[in-house]
Amino acid sequence: MDDGAKTPLTVPYSWPRRIAAIAIAVVSDIVNAIFIWAPPIVIGIDVVTAVLLWLVLGRPMVLLPVFVAEALPGVGIVPFWTLVAGGLAFFGTIPGRGRAEGAPTTSPHQVPSPTAVTRRDDPPR
Repeated sequence: MDDGAKTPLTVPYSWPRRIAAIAIAVVSDIVNAIFIWAPPIVIGIDVVTAVLLWLVLGRPMVLLPVFVAEALPGVGIVPFWTLVAGGLAFFGTIPGRGRAEGAPTTSPHQVPSPTAVTRRDDPPR
């Protein structure tokens, strides 16, 4: 049943939210690169970045694995915050994580109607 309401992934972000998310992520990645020698400072910056992006982008759970990846030593070299914030801000999800082309549109919990089920003894239509 479609009541016209859109899910959070289909609602595009406003331009101020997009710009804020990208700015937060870029500044965080730059400051992380500067303070790479001080892991406690980097982790603190990552916590602040995760909370700010979580609030600006509507609480997407995809930020949790990014936070964990940023906490790993040596992984902080890759600008994950900028990549993920850009993907979320402009696509509403991380590109490549959506429904595959040709995949069924029904959920696995829906039961097909009796007319859609063919039995072996039925002649082909």
